[in-house]
Amino acid sequence: MSWEFTVPPKIAFGEDSIEVLETFQGKSAFIITDGMVNSLGYPDRVAKILSDNRWNIAIWDCAEPDPKVSNVRDAAEAMRAFEADTIIAIGGGSVMDTAKAAWVLYERPDIDLAALNPFEELGLRKKARLICIPTTAGTGSEVTKAVVIRDDETGRKMATINTDMVPDLAILEPSFTKDLPKSLTAYTGMDALTHAVEAFVSTWKNDFSDACTLKAVQMVFEWLPKAVENPDDLEARGKMLVAANLAGMSFSNSQVALGHSLGHSMGAVLRLQHGLAVGMALPYTIEFNTNDSDEAVKNYAELARVIGVTLKNPKRAAKKFAEMVRELMDQVGSPTSFKAAKVKKKDFKANLDKLVDFSMQDAAITMNPRNFESSALRKIYEYMYDGTPIDF
Repeated sequence: MSWEFTVPPKIAFGEDSIEVLETFQGKSAFIITDGMVNSLGYPDRVAKILSDNRWNIAIWDCAEPDPKVSNVRDAAEAMRAFEADTIIAIGGGSVMDTAKAAWVLYERPDIDLAALNPFEELGLRKKARLICIPTTAGTGSEVTKAVVIRDDETGRKMATINTDMVPDLAILEPSFTKDLPKSLTAYTGMDALTHAVEAFVSTWKNDFSDACTLKAVQMVFEWLPKAVENPDDLEARGKMLVAANLAGMSFSNSQVALGHSLGHSMGAVLRLQHGLAVGMALPYTIEFNTNDSDEAVKNYAELARVIGVTLKNPKRAAKKFAEMVRELMDQVGSPTSFKAAKVKKKDFKANLDKLVDFSMQDAAITMNPRNFESSALRKIYEYMYDGTPIDF
């Protein structure tokens, strides 16, 4: 099988990396962000650089968490009215997903977002290019061909990939993440770790994605606790941006697995923050896959060695890796169970059927190393409520 490893043409990283915009060519920049990020002044910092170089600027700060199709359409309409030749997303994964999907509609109003797929050539860049500046170190969306949007009626998350949606420039500016609360620093960091780990056991894994994963996992374990403990530590912030970026390149070119199917469902049904949800699912899916996949055992054991586990028995090392993921989550304050995330038991039970149904419809389950039926997902969710390790 042949592979094509896709990354943005350019990645700028480190303190003051936004100054790369001084050399970017264009006339009309449409900045997509959300109200919170806009209030922190980051879009204004970008706008100042561009306006000093005689760009026309519009700031649209209506991006929503877990963007719905209607929100994306609103962004595309505003983009069209402004006649942008450059789209700049400043924010977390939801903002960047909004920008990507709106970019598609801006260039291709004939496209049905629900029908987006990896195989259709979208023909983007006839009107505009895309720049992404993350304000969280988690999704890695600034380097991925992935997008996740929600159906307005059902709330179900629709995730897909398309090479045309890879941004033209990614800017990793550490100072843009320093105002992130400790809880979101932890949750988004767990999102990055989940991307990397799942990319390493995905049935689409490859040597290039593996290389990105190994470094990303090592960096998250080393730098996430430091970034959570001291939000003003720009070195830790910068290292986490790089880790999330590497994890993004990894999963974008190999795909995620069961943990994201569970997490997407948890976000859509129970409205749990994405990083919290997929991070919570991660240790359970490691244990689940370890119990019935020799290939997964080998891969998890290799990840365990990267963070210092010296156990020679691969299965014991894989299970130890799940334990160390839980220990990291406890250290940074990321919940490891529904109960710890303050999900009420009655709400969990009332929504369990929907959780399972949405998970079974999620595309990521197809890349999981262990096969299963819906009854297994129900049981995993039930174990996750109280935090019971998977034993089946």
